[in-house]
Amino acid sequence: MRFKSYFIFLVMVCSRKLFAEDTPCDLPQIENGNLPQYYYSFKNYYFPMHKGKKLSYSCVVGYTTESGTQDGRIICTAKGWSPVPRCYRKCTKPLLENGSFYSTEMDFKIHEKLQYKCNPGYFTPSGAAEDTVQCQPQGWSFQPSCTKTLEWCQVPRLEHGSAAGAAREVRRNGTLRYRCQPGFRSAAGSAAATALCLPHGWDLPPRCTRITCSALSEVAHGGFSPVKKTYEEGDVVHFFCDKHYSVTGFDLIQCYNFGWYPDPPVCEDVKNKCPPPPLPHSYISTARRTYHNGDKVNVQCTLGRRGSEEIQCEGGKWTSPSICIGAVDKQESGTAPPPLEADAEKRANQTHHNEDMSRFNCLSLYPISEMQQDCASPPVIKNGAVLGPVLASYKNGSWVEYVCQHYHFLDGPSTVYCHQGNWTEQPTCLEPCTLNITDMDSNNLTLKWRREELVFLHGDLIEFECKQGYSFLQTSIPSPGRTQCDQGRLNYPKCVIQAATEKCGSPPSIANGALTVPALAQYDSGSSVQYICSDYHFLQGSERIYCSEGQWTSPPVCIGRC
Repeated sequence: MRFKSYFIFLVMVCSRKLFAEDTPCDLPQIENGNLPQYYYSFKNYYFPMHKGKKLSYSCVVGYTTESGTQDGRIICTAKGWSPVPRCYRKCTKPLLENGSFYSTEMDFKIHEKLQYKCNPGYFTPSGAAEDTVQCQPQGWSFQPSCTKTLEWCQVPRLEHGSAAGAAREVRRNGTLRYRCQPGFRSAAGSAAATALCLPHGWDLPPRCTRITCSALSEVAHGGFSPVKKTYEEGDVVHFFCDKHYSVTGFDLIQCYNFGWYPDPPVCEDVKNKCPPPPLPHSYISTARRTYHNGDKVNVQCTLGRRGSEEIQCEGGKWTSPSICIGAVDKQESGTAPPPLEADAEKRANQTHHNEDMSRFNCLSLYPISEMQQDCASPPVIKNGAVLGPVLASYKNGSWVEYVCQHYHFLDGPSTVYCHQGNWTEQPTCLEPCTLNITDMDSNNLTLKWRREELVFLHGDLIEFECKQGYSFLQTSIPSPGRTQCDQGRLNYPKCVIQAATEKCGSPPSIANGALTVPALAQYDSGSSVQYICSDYHFLQGSERIYCSEGQWTSPPVCIGRC
């Protein structure tokens, strides 16, 4: 008996739990809509409903479902009724002077659009000859009108951007300041812009379009990552090459609002690269660590010698090594070489070691007055050093390579040569720029692109944004928030607080209608109020008006039924 009571208790608990989990939907409350009457009469019998059960409902006259139909259908899910049953008021065709509608219908369902055109010489609120309004839950998206000259310009909905203030309209000759989100550009091509309301509409209609860079071409003997059809501002692409090939240029490029920077590199066969050319008795003014196929260099011989003036890198080798011949060469001048000391001549005749032969050739070809001069240790440069160990002296024609400290930019040839006791021109290491948080705060700035380090190399472009409630002092230039690092120096843009806008007085009263809330004595720019009509009257126009620079937008009209 005890076991039986436990069993009944478990069955009741489990069945109640299953029933509760399977019946989450109660009688739905539908504003301006109804269910069949028997659901209300026998509510306790039908509700709550099990998951998967379907229910039909209908909207009252003058209202439709979101899909525009009179009837809707919903299903019971674990989260309740789906979709949520709603009924939206239809939009009645608005009045229009000096223009005409393309449709002859009188009522429009939610989301339906109505196109109209203005008579010759008249313009829509956007300054065009035609425009389209849409039926929305609160009414038409805007009041269609055709005017000879515009008194107001309507502020469009800015996707991916925001306008200064909350005004819906701007008076003629007034301006609208707006800013686009990162990665988007204004109609003027910058992150922030100002649009002017003219008699025929906006001079440049406010809009924010995505900043993109062109697709990258395939790389022969290599590739890049990531691969996209279009790239957005701020995207970084990494280039790589196949085996036996190397990147010529920078392996990282970035998409800016002006395009790719630096230019995309190419992959070059390592066999086609040449080392610095051999420079016996000669030198070049600008030197690099490596040279690419097709590169040419001008070689200058030391005083009193002559030879090839230009050589070219082809297939990893120089076309014709620069040979600077002494001006007193016996074969060319016909004169005897200068006399040698007897012991030197004797040693030359008795031995064939490379060192002595080299000494003999050197002494026999060149005058003693033009003996090659060695160089002392290479000069020390600020924020840089010689790569590898530094020797006390270097032979004529030797070369060393300089590198800069971290974040410093090497300007000039990285390789310098010893020429007759003197080193060729050394490079300089240009200092980076470190952002100063105090300077940024004093100028009301924030970085446009997030990054962990606040250090930028010489020549880098740095983009700032103004803090909320501030705008750039100089808005006439295309990119007021952009500055460039110049040898450790930065000119910070300045942001100033946005000017206060005029306030509006009490909103106007309308016949056969009233405000939904009591009126105030004063309203801030961007504020709005809502109207409702008396019984047996319907509202013509937008039910909501806005305060813009001390003026209210046009109020609606309450029209009596026929």
